[in-house]
Amino acid sequence: MSNTLVFDGHGGIDAASFTQKNLLSFIVEDTHFPSMVKRAIRNAFVKADNALADTQSLDNTSGTTALTALILGR
Repeated sequence: MSNTLVFDGHGGIDAASFTQKNLLSFIVEDTHFPSMVKRAIRNAFVKADNALADTQSLDNTSGTTALTALILGR
């Protein structure tokens, strides 16, 4: 599996950096991956959102936008 992730941070880079470092692992570690990819991706974004909200060390004014394309196989 190959991945290229591009994130746009606004209000600071913390949320974009956090999401870039963690989103792919949140997707592939989800119990619905790979049989239900859409659900795994949705769950991963919810998990990332919750983790960002719970992380005290990040700037709480930063945010991110992510466009996701997951290509499996050849």
